[in-house]
Amino acid sequence: MPHSDVIIIGGGAIGLSSAYYINRMGYEVTVIDNNTPDQYDSCSWGSSGMIVPSHIVPLAAPGVIKQGLKWLLDPESPFSIEFKPTFEMISWLWKFRKAANSKHVKHGADLLRQLSMHSRSLYLELDETMDFGLETNGILMLCNREDTLKEELAVSAMARDIGMTAEDLNPSEVNKLETGMLTDIAGGVHYPMDCHVNPVSYLFEIKKVLLESNVKIIHETKVEGLSIENGKVISVTTGKDTWTGKKFVLSAGSFSAKLVNKIKLKIPLMAGKGYSVTMKLPLQKPAIPAILVEARIASTPMGRTWRIGGTMTVTQGSRLINQRKLNAMLRNVQNYYPEYDLSWTGSLNPWVGLRPLSADGLPYIGAFQEYPNLFAATGHAMLGVSLAPLTGYLISQIIAGKSIDYDMTMLSPNRF
Repeated sequence: MPHSDVIIIGGGAIGLSSAYYINRMGYEVTVIDNNTPDQYDSCSWGSSGMIVPSHIVPLAAPGVIKQGLKWLLDPESPFSIEFKPTFEMISWLWKFRKAANSKHVKHGADLLRQLSMHSRSLYLELDETMDFGLETNGILMLCNREDTLKEELAVSAMARDIGMTAEDLNPSEVNKLETGMLTDIAGGVHYPMDCHVNPVSYLFEIKKVLLESNVKIIHETKVEGLSIENGKVISVTTGKDTWTGKKFVLSAGSFSAKLVNKIKLKIPLMAGKGYSVTMKLPLQKPAIPAILVEARIASTPMGRTWRIGGTMTVTQGSRLINQRKLNAMLRNVQNYYPEYDLSWTGSLNPWVGLRPLSADGLPYIGAFQEYPNLFAATGHAMLGVSLAPLTGYLISQIIAGKSIDYDMTMLSPNRF
């Protein structure tokens, strides 16, 4: 029966980053991943690659419910719910509604800022020995309506209040900064501390380092269950083997909840379906990554490519593509970059991924109270790549019994 000190379930950016930092603490580590070696179905693969200390407002925030209800009436909106009247979905929606308040945002914003800045510094350290296309020219929040711009300027003011750098820009100032493509907007905000990576390069670079460090990575292998003995997890069962271990890390993204349900643990978690399209050699591309605010689109130049991603469909696991929403996403890019031509993306195959959504917009990081040798590292929503190194670092510290400077109660998998 194969054995490893630490077994990590899931080999996306979070799982591989956890393996990296845990291995550096001297543990023997095995990663068991359901995806193919190219990681195409990993939630990390098609992400925007943004590292965003500026994203200080948790997904569960005041106004989100009201805006979401409006979007539900629009078949081309960036948001929808594939509603099924299951206990898991109804419970998740209820908890999300309760968390969408100003008190939660205030406490969550400062914590997210601290975590994101720490993760940024870890990326800078990793960049010294790995090549994953790290660029540090910030991101732009682009608004083409005055009312949305006003809301975004309020967020930038809040960011400055907690120590972030945020530059409010008028249209001419945006176009002076954005040298790659002309923008047609009401204004925007530049967050110079934000940066971005090529997530595919990050996955392959960190995997290469792990293999060189004798970390085992087992692909195309689904963990089907966990075995318990004397209040601890003792093994995981796959379709091929049973692996025993001392400590176990759950980083299986949106499938994490289903797995721990088998041992009677509950973590409120839904999948947030999103799409991206990557242009390999576009005729033009922006110089700076941007969030196209009203359309909820992420635009990221990655070397010679340009990735456009967006939409949020709350689902319980469906990967079916809503072609109408995908077409609307691609069409809306032109509202911000008038030089963009739909023909550039018309023949490209879209990528679809399932982002793990916690019920309050904050990730689950830490040990389960019922089984103290089982650790959660999931629920990051759109911040998986952004917080990957930091999550791996925190999990390694928790496993090694080290002290942590953050209030981990807000991230605990036991908080609901």
